[in-house]
Parts: sequence; C-alpha cells; structure tokens
Amino acid sequence: MRDDELRALTGACAKCGTCRTVCTLYPERKAEISVARGKIALIDAALEGRDGNLDAVQEALSDCLLCGRCERACPNQVLVEEIIMKGRADVARKIGIPAWKQALFGKVMPSPRGRDAARAAASAAQKLFAKKIPTGSGLHYRFPEAFGLAGRTVPKLPARGFVESLKPGEAATGDVMLFVGCVFDHVFPKVGRASYESMKASGRSIAVFRDAACCGLPAMVSGDRESALRCAEENVRRLRAAEAEKIVFPCGSCLLMFKRNFFSLIPEKHPLREDAVRVSDRCEDYASFILETGVVSRLPDPPEGEKVGEIGYHDPCHLSGTLGKGAEAREVLEGAVGSGFAEMKGADLCCGYGGTFNVRDYDTSARIGENKVSLAAGGGTRRISTACSGCILQLRDMAARTDPSLEIVHIAELVAGALSRR
Repeated sequence: MRDDELRALTGACAKCGTCRTVCTLYPERKAEISVARGKIALIDAALEGRDGNLDAVQEALSDCLLCGRCERACPNQVLVEEIIMKGRADVARKIGIPAWKQALFGKVMPSPRGRDAARAAASAAQKLFAKKIPTGSGLHYRFPEAFGLAGRTVPKLPARGFVESLKPGEAATGDVMLFVGCVFDHVFPKVGRASYESMKASGRSIAVFRDAACCGLPAMVSGDRESALRCAEENVRRLRAAEAEKIVFPCGSCLLMFKRNFFSLIPEKHPLREDAVRVSDRCEDYASFILETGVVSRLPDPPEGEKVGEIGYHDPCHLSGTLGKGAEAREVLEGAVGSGFAEMKGADLCCGYGGTFNVRDYDTSARIGENKVSLAAGGGTRRISTACSGCILQLRDMAARTDPSLEIVHIAELVAGALSRR
C-alpha cells in the first residue's frame, strides 16, 4: 500500500486504546485487530512495507460495522471511517472487486430499471424457495439452510416499488424533494408512502426524486469508489438542476452519504464540488423537516387506548451518532403517539447490521442484533421505531428470529397513522 493521504490520516492515531472501550465488535472478537487501533497499526505496517499480506489487511478492514463509535469517542478525532473506507478502496484496487459486487454496484444500483429487475427476480425466488413466516412487521420469508443463509429471514418483496406506484404527474415538482432511497422504494414502499403523505401535511409542495441513482454508500463502503462516484455525480447534477429548497431523507445512512461522505469522493478540485456543497447544505433528515414545518403541532391527540411506553426508538448509528440527530425523532414520536413512547433499553446500541458486514459474517451480525432486540423486548417495548433502512432490515430480521410479535416501523409510519385520525 502506497497512499500518502491514507498515511496522513493514520498518523493522527495515538494508539491510546479508547476505541476498544466503545467498539461494537470487540466484545464479540476479543481481539486487538477488531478495533480501530489494531486496524490502523496493520495499515501502517502495510504502508511502510513491513507487511505485504494484502489478504490480511482486507480481512481486517472488512471486519468492521462502520458504526462510528470509535471515531466519535476518539480524543484525537481520528477519521476512522474514512481510513477504513480508503483502505478498503486501496486494497480493492490491488486485488480486485468480486464480479458479483461489480455487477451490483456498477450496473444494478445506479440504474432504476436495474433495481426494478432485481426486485422482481428476488420476489420470484422468495415464492419458489422460501418458507413464509408471519411476523408483527408483516410477512417474512426464511430460506432453507441448504442455501447457506443460516436461517436468515427477509421481508416479502412488493410487486411494485413506491416510486413506481406514483400516478403520472404525482409529486413531479415541488419546493421540497423527497429522496426515498433504494430500500424504502423497493423493499419497504409503505415507508416511502408514509414519508410522502406526512410531509404533504406541512403544506409545502413535495416532489419525489424519480429515477435516482443509489446514494452510493453500499459501493463506497465496499471499496468500489468508482461506482460510488458515478452515483454521487449523477445525483448531484440532477438535484442541483432541480433547485429544491430542501432535500429530505427518511434514511439516516443515505443522508450521511450526502452530508459527509460525498466530500471524500468529490474533493475540492472536482468540477462538481461547488454543486455538491450546495446540494449537501439543503439536505436534512425526515424528523427535522416534520418539526420545522409544524406537522407535529397539527397531529391529533393519540387514542385513549394507546398502551403506555410500548413504543421505543432505536438510534441509528449514522443518524443519531455521527449526525447527532436523535432528539428530533423523539420529539416527533412524543407528538405522534404521546405516552405510547418511552425510552427503550439499549436504544443507543448498534443493531449489528453494518451493510456488507451482515453479508460476510451473518452469525456475528445476528448475535449483536438479537441482543439489541431482546433487551428492548425485555424492557417492555413491543414496537421499535427508527429512521434508517439498514436498521429496519436488521431489526425485522432479528425480531423474526427471536420474537415475531415484535413490530419494527419507521417513525414516518407512526406520523402518517396519527394524521389519518384527523
């Protein structure tokens, strides 16, 4: 590895070990290489030529949830996530990216038609090979062990995505742009619809960003910076041209890509840098928009039969942690469900998803997630709300594995439900 920029980033690490005290993965691994300090030491060795084993570097860098806890706790403010992602990209350039990832990130994710085709194919596979599992969050499917998926459950995929369900001309123009994101468009379209309908209650004209490319985060964290950059450039060009006053994100991870990660892909000398900054400045989370526009103040009182304290909120690492947007969601929930909301046990614990981490080490991901769900349920929570697509995927899977009666929802579904009572 010969990367001066990466060397400058790792040089800020004092090897103090604070990262080990907050690492989500360390309790599972009990190994120095699982924490930021160990990974940075390995990168430094590779940069200096003392260890040329790129396979070992790739394994260490892949073994990370990118929850950001180490970075937020670091007294030297070491940019751990950027180090991990740049390191993954450096290794990927040298030893290559698997063909299936090249196809997914380079062909499917940037293309609306590609994502539609992928959803249709996956839906057909569910019906043919998977067992139906009714849960509190709707129908799930469990694939046979012969597929090597270790009991993983996945939600029933819809026949149509949210954007596809829009009528011709519906939400085509507006001062506010809703960036639904791939998962809330193609996997959980009810979240996309709930976000749109509840945002309309603000009185602002709401447009839905059609034919969007993926935000680019899945490609970026996998080391495929070229595919991530193509997605970022496409979205910046189109959102800049749309000139929306605000761009609202129901998914915290998508928002993080626009608020922070863009600028690792689009540096100061990039021709789209100024446009990227302008777009980023207009991006905000769903809960903040609902509060700013007074939607919460117009919600009716919760029904008298609402059970006290049974609705909790899970803090997404990217949204509540990195972006500091946790209080807003709680205020929205208090307005939507009143005393039905209460702080749940383990609210700030990582769900264990980590995107590609969930694919490469599902067993560990599931142990972390099951602990999260079990803590919440043990504290009396019966419905977990959140605001991140990856967290919803993980928590619904974990609930299906441990307590199928537990319901996982997006906060927009609760706001839309409250608005329907008016």
